[in-house]
Amino acid sequence: MGRAAMSLPAVGPFVLLGAAVLMWGIGWWPIAVASSHAPPLTVAGLRTAPAIPILLLALPLLGGRIPRGRLLFWAVITGLIMVAFFQFGLTEAISRIGAGNTAVLVNTPPLMVAVLAWILLSERLTPRGLVGLPLGFAGVALMVSAQLGGSFSRTALLSGVAFALTAALGWALGTMLLRHVAQRHDDVDMAGITAVQYVVAGGLLFPLALALNGFDDTDWSSAELWVSVVWIGPVAALATILFFASLKQLPAARASAWLFLIPTIAILTEIVRGNPPAGVVLLGMGLTILGVALVNAPHVALAGMPGAVLGWMRAGSIRVRSR
Repeated sequence: MGRAAMSLPAVGPFVLLGAAVLMWGIGWWPIAVASSHAPPLTVAGLRTAPAIPILLLALPLLGGRIPRGRLLFWAVITGLIMVAFFQFGLTEAISRIGAGNTAVLVNTPPLMVAVLAWILLSERLTPRGLVGLPLGFAGVALMVSAQLGGSFSRTALLSGVAFALTAALGWALGTMLLRHVAQRHDDVDMAGITAVQYVVAGGLLFPLALALNGFDDTDWSSAELWVSVVWIGPVAALATILFFASLKQLPAARASAWLFLIPTIAILTEIVRGNPPAGVVLLGMGLTILGVALVNAPHVALAGMPGAVLGWMRAGSIRVRSR
């Protein structure tokens, strides 16, 4: 009895972490469903705006605080890049090439960060990185080439891939910016920065969507739309809170290692939905995920994968503050 009770604190953080990863991994499907009832920009707005009050209210529970001064400035800038721009590109990609393809492609920023850090910062690649980088990019090439002439039109496939990879590049650039900021500040509170990022993104995307798309292009009476919005907005925000809560009791490297399961869960969800990728495409997806994992392994504490609403805390040297 006493032994079982003592094991609960050790198991608890992993339960929180597992729930967060599962919510994020399944979340690609509701985005695809919502995109069938509303334009991608509107879906991006509906995804970010509802998360704002939840993340702000959770800050005291997480021991976080709103950044000030230069940190606030960089939170705003990275919010535009890593949330607003990223979410728009993500939803555009899903509407063109589906949830499984997009989940893998937008989780390639570690590959891009490795290249950018090598070019701009003269950072050397580890032996794992030297293997993972070509492996990851080969997987992307295999995924795309294997689907040319397939179920997606050539235009939809190439534009969808372009949106996904551009979103991933935006995330990679944002990661580099946050890494730069973290090297100059001893205490970077990612819970507070993330809350600001969502305030910026949600405050921009949803009004912009209404201004550009109006109300008529969205099926507001659809129950499918609103069920999907609940999952991709409030539930995804809850997953973010659970992830931060797990970080209070787990090393960031161990917690972030779980994030590589997110695109895998997204692919499995698509298979269960009756949308299995072809064998060659599945091989390309596997190579891409493996390549990302190898490149990211030495820096897994914060350089991880963005498919998880809040993966921005995984940016190389950034330290998650906890009390």
